[in-house]
Amino acid sequence: MMKNAGYVQLNRRPVLSEEGAPLELLELHVFGVRLCIRIGELRQALYHGSAAGVERIQWNWMAYVGSRAGIAQVSKSGRALNIELFNGERFTLALDSLQAVLSCREKFATVAVLPPKIVVNGSRDRRLTEYGPVQTCLGTA
Repeated sequence: MMKNAGYVQLNRRPVLSEEGAPLELLELHVFGVRLCIRIGELRQALYHGSAAGVERIQWNWMAYVGSRAGIAQVSKSGRALNIELFNGERFTLALDSLQAVLSCREKFATVAVLPPKIVVNGSRDRRLTEYGPVQTCLGTA
């Protein structure tokens, strides 16, 4: 059973780019944090399999796009959009519900939490001394 983490929606209020121009964004609200994915990058990720950048939305006198927070990619099965943040948190949402939001049939789509990635240490050459102390046999003559 997936745990609900938040929702996505199309941006309703203007968010400015670095140059001060308003952007078309998909807003991602998870655990009280407001993130975004640019619509152009998202469409490239959906149709060509590339990665889309996830960015923070910051506030000064108006909302603007801040630093990069992670990446979003279509899953291997092609049924979900997986979002992986640089701090290790991972989220997913169904592509059907995302398409409904992008085509304005729905206002929101639910985002679920994915379990953390298990880091697998690859095999490497090891020395015998890494497993325990080396015992030498010195004969007495």
